[in-house]
Amino acid sequence: MDFRTVLDNAKEKLDSYAQFAVDGITHICSSFGPRPCGGESERKAQEYMGEMLKSYADTVDREEFEVHREAFMSFVPIAGSLLLTSTAVNLAAAYKKNKSSLASFGLTAAAAAALVGEFGLYQQPLDPLFKKQTSGNVIAVRKASGETKRRIIISGHTDSAPEWTYTYRLGSKGVTSVVGAAVAGLAYNIASTAVSVTSKNDKLKKGLALGQLAFVPAFGALYAFTNSKRYVDGANDDLSGCYIANSVLKFLSDNDIRFENTEVIALLTGGEECGLRGAKAFFEAHPEYANDGVETMYAGFDTIRDGEFMEIYTKDLNGLVPTDLNACTLVQKAAAKCGKDVPFGSIPLGSTDAAAAAQAGVPAAAFVAMDPAPARYYHTRLDTADILCPETIEKVIEIALQTVFDFDEEGLY
Repeated sequence: MDFRTVLDNAKEKLDSYAQFAVDGITHICSSFGPRPCGGESERKAQEYMGEMLKSYADTVDREEFEVHREAFMSFVPIAGSLLLTSTAVNLAAAYKKNKSSLASFGLTAAAAAALVGEFGLYQQPLDPLFKKQTSGNVIAVRKASGETKRRIIISGHTDSAPEWTYTYRLGSKGVTSVVGAAVAGLAYNIASTAVSVTSKNDKLKKGLALGQLAFVPAFGALYAFTNSKRYVDGANDDLSGCYIANSVLKFLSDNDIRFENTEVIALLTGGEECGLRGAKAFFEAHPEYANDGVETMYAGFDTIRDGEFMEIYTKDLNGLVPTDLNACTLVQKAAAKCGKDVPFGSIPLGSTDAAAAAQAGVPAAAFVAMDPAPARYYHTRLDTADILCPETIEKVIEIALQTVFDFDEEGLY
């Protein structure tokens, strides 16, 4: 069978796969609701998709991992508390001429460490402070008919996020203003407390300490940045990515396509919204994907909605982790064959699971289709099945399939 001809002939019929995705996402949102990592609803959604994937894959497994769900975004209120305390202590030090300015500097440094550790580097310094949950990753494998020489992983994440209060209430300008003011306050506090420790100029120290008061509202606002009592539906972020992966396997099964030397995996991760925990756990559990001699590629799809904002990240995790240029180029060329000129880009703040793949040594690409402003629905109750965009989903299913076929034929290197 000429698999390439099958793909070319099917491109005009991919709307049925987009409808499959919309129907599946709508069912998950209505039946299971928001999906906090490690919660029952996340598990039920994963089990639902896992059962469905058994019709399209040779093996479907759910691998569990431990997670401390609240640790990741907790850096925000923790940093706010530390910065407010630091401000009070530094004022006291400046006006009472005592030595507590060193403690103020330490509190500010601790706030910076929480920010850099949890969000800047996506490490897990705060995990021991929070309750443990059990999440999981769903791995569906469609094997090669012969010797496996190549492996491609198509991935999305199953969990949804706690609501970002200011994005919902104020939109993109509101949330960026709160974040910008808090970061500016952190930088100011570092400078002010450092001067308090090192300078003998009492007037200067008093002036700088008083200046810290200007940022108190911003620090206080951090307490309400996320609402851990209200998780969102996450229809677009990122059930859309999950159904890109599901649709790829369904298409291969529907058309009786089994590559001779390429294995295709649909990976549905848990815990992306709490620091890429699921993807990290997956690659820790499968180090062979980076070194078993099988040419492997990871293609992550996250928030597939806004067609005019399609982008392929060549730098992930706050722009600090490079993905694989060959993998990104393969996806970009596949998009061009599908009639879309998709630019390379870098995520300015935040991350996708592709960063975990890249850090594990697996060539990775991240494909996103969301207004980076960010979009008003991003991490808010507005991210429902009602606002799915079938046209964008259909086009990205096409791009994902083209990527799989091109990888089978060409590889990366």
